[in-house]
Amino acid sequence: MEKSQLLKTFLKERIEHPEKAAEIDKKIHKQFKVKKAVYIQDMSGFSKLVIKYGIIHYLAMIQQMQDIVLPSVLKNKGKIMKTEADNVYATFNSVNDAVKSAKEVMQKLHGMNEVLPDERDIHVSIGIGFGEILDLDHDFFGNEVNLASKLGEDIAERNQILLTEEAYKKYSKKQNCKKVSASVSGISLSYYELKL
Repeated sequence: MEKSQLLKTFLKERIEHPEKAAEIDKKIHKQFKVKKAVYIQDMSGFSKLVIKYGIIHYLAMIQQMQDIVLPSVLKNKGKIMKTEADNVYATFNSVNDAVKSAKEVMQKLHGMNEVLPDERDIHVSIGIGFGEILDLDHDFFGNEVNLASKLGEDIAERNQILLTEEAYKKYSKKQNCKKVSASVSGISLSYYELKL
């Protein structure tokens, strides 16, 4: 049975038998729980570019971004979990590998943007977390997924790489990070901006 279908089966059982919630939770954790670095990337400027140049122009930019990002993730020992619209979701065994991939992506996009016309410039923001997640092969869930998503999609500005507190603890080059705090979706977050 596919992992996502198996999780749905467990969750339906949990809903139908709330008295077995603890037992079912243990089964879910045993089946899906892993400790990983989480990489969540978003393209910057979607609305403005679509309004100015149209959706097909932006879809071509998404394809060009993926042609750069996906090989970089794989080269740096990452696993592509999924791509949705202009987002890339991946996992890595270590925060250092996730950061290495993120920096490589930023460098490649910067080099490309130097030679392309402004309307084809691609900028991204990246959030990186680390911790226990539920890994479904092509999707993932967990607190660090949520936090990395908030950082990469909501807080980070273009060309920024932000680390959750847990990711920062596992990163070997702490001197390259600056602590920042913000409130988003009713949550107070402390996170770290990676100096590029």
